[in-house]
Amino acid sequence: MNPLKDGALTKGNVSYVLFDDKRNEAEIFLPFQDKGIVLKKTAEGNWSNGEYKLIAWKGYVLQKSGKAIFGG
Repeated sequence: MNPLKDGALTKGNVSYVLFDDKRNEAEIFLPFQDKGIVLKKTAEGNWSNGEYKLIAWKGYVLQKSGKAIFGG
């Protein structure tokens, strides 16, 4: 996914997301971090781990603490 600033695409390092076979979990890989972050599917059909939330909307949008940081 591409970096976002104020909801618009910007230049910078990309992030990646991988889903398990049943799409119950998503693992996100952020730039400059050694480990992925696992998100679990929520009742709303998105994925979350508290601080991070992955939303399926026009592709995907990754939020951190309610702020969109990556999309694609």
